Amino acid sequence: MNYFIFFLFFSLVFFALERGLVRVFGIKRKSLSETAGKKIDQWGRGILLVVHLSVLLFVLQMELNIKWYLISFFITSFGFQMFLEWVYLKKTNQHILTLIYLVITVPILYNIEIIMEQIDFIRNGF
Repeated sequence: MNYFIFFLFFSLVFFALERGLVRVFGIKRKSLSETAGKKIDQWGRGILLVVHLSVLLFVLQMELNIKWYLISFFITSFGFQMFLEWVYLKKTNQHILTLIYLVITVPILYNIEIIMEQIDFIRNGF
């Protein structure tokens, strides 16, 4: 139940944040599939997916901390997306939104245990 509350809360925060940032920075949303970088985007995401799924099997087999796997996954996927948006969608400033998502997501994942403890503390009535 705590994870559901966590994801619901942060989904709402990210939705509101996106609305605000689009207005503040004047970002015009455009898809990478409408540009010359469509094939690079598809191939890059496919390669990242295969690499991360392969590494996930290793992480689960070695019983390593999955938090660092998730952090590396978000850094590489958001970084790749941000780079392609910067190259192919320069006029839209959409890469700024992706960078802000990255800067917010990584500390949240790093501190996920503390956040979950706080949600449990609040749910159980201080």
